[in-house]
Amino acid sequence: MRPQLVAFALSVTLTKAAFGDPCGHPDLLESFPPNGAVEVPMNARLSARYASTAEYVDEEVTFEHVGVGVETPRATFDASEGFLSFQPPAPLVPGDAYMVRWPSLRGLTTAVAGKGAEVKFTAGSTDDVDAPLFGGVRAVSWDVERVDDECTDALEDRFVFDLTLDPVTDDGGKDMLTLLAFQSKGGSASTSPTPVLAQHFPASGGNVATVRVERSVDSATGNVCFAALARDSSARVSNSADREVCVHTVKPPFFYGCAMARARTGSDRGSRAASATLLALLGFVGLGRRALRGGKRDV
Repeated sequence: MRPQLVAFALSVTLTKAAFGDPCGHPDLLESFPPNGAVEVPMNARLSARYASTAEYVDEEVTFEHVGVGVETPRATFDASEGFLSFQPPAPLVPGDAYMVRWPSLRGLTTAVAGKGAEVKFTAGSTDDVDAPLFGGVRAVSWDVERVDDECTDALEDRFVFDLTLDPVTDDGGKDMLTLLAFQSKGGSASTSPTPVLAQHFPASGGNVATVRVERSVDSATGNVCFAALARDSSARVSNSADREVCVHTVKPPFFYGCAMARARTGSDRGSRAASATLLALLGFVGLGRRALRGGKRDV
């Protein structure tokens, strides 16, 4: 594993700048474990992920051992990831029911509080002791979409990357796993890995899971590489940071002629988009305009 990726894997520190400008509501986005989870490890650290706009000012977290008692544990907030977390004061009792009331948090740019959540789960009978087994990113494809930026209220082009992931397993169960994805090459990642995603490990269709990453055009034009880690409830990470998958992107706008098939894979997109750019340089720009929309381009 290369030194810079080792450092990333050990620290796993994310910056809010990596996930876009703080303009949305400071809502709770997901919890670990999710509501209704079963077989939660007895030693699990419990957490909730909030939007990047959220600000924690010692709001109270309520932890209830159903039928036994209610406590208000001291929680810690990682502002870089948006994670509010606490360690239960005692190991969870196998088979018992628990409830966490995650608070509403205020926003950095608004006085209106976001959404909290009430999460119920059932404890399992084992501890989470081993790091996740995860191979990392298997494949990547890319496209361009035009979006209405909620910060500037203006249309802008962005690259969207669909990362196909290897299967993951962990002795603490998949409900407690966090996926951490980063751009390891291209743009600002030329000197160090750039975090681009932190979320619950996605559900898979069969054995394959896919996540989407949005990047600005300036930060992801040219040869772009991605890698990913899985992190468990005890903050152990998978040994997958050194597996990179790369693709070559071309800066929009593109030209798509009537006879040119629109690409479906990352490698095809790169070569066809490059040909399109060449045509534009030869003076064919005025012959057509590219229509941008979300999702994949279909013929």
